[in-house]
Amino acid sequence: MYQDDTDSSFERVKYNDKHVFVDGRKYNAPQGLWGYLTKANPDKNVVNIQDRQAYKQILLQTNAHMVNYSPTAKITEIKGLIYTRFISQLFIDKNQVPLELVQ
Repeated sequence: MYQDDTDSSFERVKYNDKHVFVDGRKYNAPQGLWGYLTKANPDKNVVNIQDRQAYKQILLQTNAHMVNYSPTAKITEIKGLIYTRFISQLFIDKNQVPLELVQ
């Protein structure tokens, strides 16, 4: 998640103790998905396939994984843990989310 510099808010993202809402779309937010959204190094032991699928859907919906958040750009290739261990693995095959992510 990133903060919008124009109005100092996270307007696209709302949340409560059980759900995350991105542009009005509701996602169940167990500990695994919440880790993806808020941590640089999510705990792989609490993430399940549904969390990975929801995270990938949020990335596709928001273009958060794309250079300058542009849907026509390439995937941002950064050296941070969230990219190298998680995002890069989600987009190896556009049609599926791998069952095991790189440790």
